[in-house]
Amino acid sequence: MLDLDSYLLRAFLTVAEIGTVNGAAAKLHRTQAAVSMQIRKLEELVGVTLFSRSSKGLELTSHGQIMVAYAREIVVLSDEVGRRLTGKVIEGRIRLGVVEDFAASRLIDILRDFRDQNPKVEIDIIVEPNRRLAEMFEDGKLDVAVCDIACLGRKPILVWTEYLMWAVRSDFVVDASQPLPLIMFDDSCPWNVQAIATLSQRNIKWKTACVASTLVAMATAVRVGIGIGPMISATIPDGCRALDKSSDLPTAVRIEIGFYAQSDVSEGVRYLVEFVSRHTAMGDRP
Repeated sequence: MLDLDSYLLRAFLTVAEIGTVNGAAAKLHRTQAAVSMQIRKLEELVGVTLFSRSSKGLELTSHGQIMVAYAREIVVLSDEVGRRLTGKVIEGRIRLGVVEDFAASRLIDILRDFRDQNPKVEIDIIVEPNRRLAEMFEDGKLDVAVCDIACLGRKPILVWTEYLMWAVRSDFVVDASQPLPLIMFDDSCPWNVQAIATLSQRNIKWKTACVASTLVAMATAVRVGIGIGPMISATIPDGCRALDKSSDLPTAVRIEIGFYAQSDVSEGVRYLVEFVSRHTAMGDRP
């Protein structure tokens, strides 16, 4: 029977998050040798290698990726037991920055459950475009950021993979003899390049019929019938649909959304990070 020490699991999770033993040691306020020893001890305990070395630092092995999900859950449950038995209540304020498309879909259920369990934690939800969120996070104006991984030059705690479907009004008919009328994001959005790339891959002719600066603007333009626009499936409005898969039509656009947190944060922020990680580990994936 495995006896997984949460002390070892915390070291493992920190190394997995940061990607180096040295960085994890600094965050945990321990020596590099101590953290290395904890990782070795955990690997000996479970009988598998959890990390492999790469040019970027330490990468999780396939066994390590499995371990992360369980380690997060064990650590969160351990902390939760301590809080419940001592009657400790999490308080404070969290500055959460999130890209609009994600705020309107995946995060709603997670934040609702977190808030129900922690009613004394106040959450400021700042919705901005991807690049603006990255700037605010780097400037220390956000405790937590959820944005495209291309916009922040650091390793995210979590990555969600989403797909932008090409949405149209339900009665919209594609005229193959004419360029596709596109509803595009403004030039500051990193998803523009990816969306255009999917069109180029299939040599699809297109024209910009409308530029949308927000999710509301995108949804409105699609509902009006101006053209087709890339949207996460959960945000496609009523009366609209995603284009059918066809060799004559663009494919879905793959995007990756990162979950980031500052290094020195309050207990409330740390618990939110653990809470989101736990939800993801338990199946909150696309």
